[in-house]
Amino acid sequence: MLRDEFSGRATMAINMISHAELARLAALQSEEGIVSTYIKVDPRLMYAADQAVAKFKGAVKRFTRRAKEDRWLAALERERDRILSFLEDWQPRGRSLVIFSCRPAGIWEVVSLEVLVPTWVTVDTTTHTAMLTQVLDEYPRFVIALLQKDKAQIYIAEQRTLEEGEEIASHVPGRHDQGGWAQARFQRHIDFHAAKHLRKVVDELEQLYYDQPFKRLAVGGAQDAVNELLKLLPDPLSRRVIGTFPVDFKHETEEEILERARGVWEEEERRSEQELVERLVDAAKSAGQAAIGIDETLQAVLEGRVRELVVAEGVTKEGSACLECDHLAAEDFARCPVCGGEAEATPDVVERAVERAYLAGAHVETVFGKGREWLLAHGGLGALLRY
Repeated sequence: MLRDEFSGRATMAINMISHAELARLAALQSEEGIVSTYIKVDPRLMYAADQAVAKFKGAVKRFTRRAKEDRWLAALERERDRILSFLEDWQPRGRSLVIFSCRPAGIWEVVSLEVLVPTWVTVDTTTHTAMLTQVLDEYPRFVIALLQKDKAQIYIAEQRTLEEGEEIASHVPGRHDQGGWAQARFQRHIDFHAAKHLRKVVDELEQLYYDQPFKRLAVGGAQDAVNELLKLLPDPLSRRVIGTFPVDFKHETEEEILERARGVWEEEERRSEQELVERLVDAAKSAGQAAIGIDETLQAVLEGRVRELVVAEGVTKEGSACLECDHLAAEDFARCPVCGGEAEATPDVVERAVERAYLAGAHVETVFGKGREWLLAHGGLGALLRY
């Protein structure tokens, strides 16, 4: 629980964003101006206690240059020390931090995410939630079903954060040691109850899908039970299955089991990312609607032609940015080559490009694993273009 030192109101730090929570945040309004702050947390700089402060100050400078209304500058000045005070004491966690702040309206909302968003600050009468909407779109809900003979657990993961969902229990008789007809009859009895149990699991998954639509499903347990469940899954649930995995419930801890499920998800993510990079590289080589490499991609970002920006995780590039027209390039220049205005050095033009792409409505995909290695071999940055 966090306590707002200005209003005295206690607020809860959110570790992931749901559709309901997004709707609540998006509905916040104030004519006094709400400051929306997004901070990307670099895991390589966790030792640097001031990284969030430095990024916030840089984002404030960029907003100050582009702001067109004095009242928004006044609102930012009003909230600036409040946000800085929080960031100075904040212990970095997750991959991104989002703050919505308006002291006159008593608004102080903190969202800590396990996914990447660019560092950015803006002010308006409403919260800027477009980036959170993209988080929901780009990191769809992932469901894990763990099957045992007489019970099952369903887990739901959103934005890399896992929470336990339903637990389904059924009465399934144990083994019968008698032979002959009695054993066969009792085995049919067991099979009937086992099938009934699996149908209950399917019913729960189907209800969950219609209540909270998800795009990915992994199923773990004894192979026979997993195979039977897969046969029972209706469309569209069967098309959501991305993999299965064996589980030894007697000897594996819950965390070990869920770690294996995460492995199924990670494998699917890496496969999807690699396919994206392959499609990107192929399109660029065939002179299709794609850009590859730092310079070509930055130009596409500046021209507003990017539909999907693809970034190799961890890639950075020093460069310069114009203080007048905001031209950006991975090179040093004191005067802007476009408008002749004064320029400043920037430690990472890639992060600035991500910010520009988000603001232009583009999707941004950060790739890991083999997809990352392949993209790094082509400069670490690329884009699928609108035209």
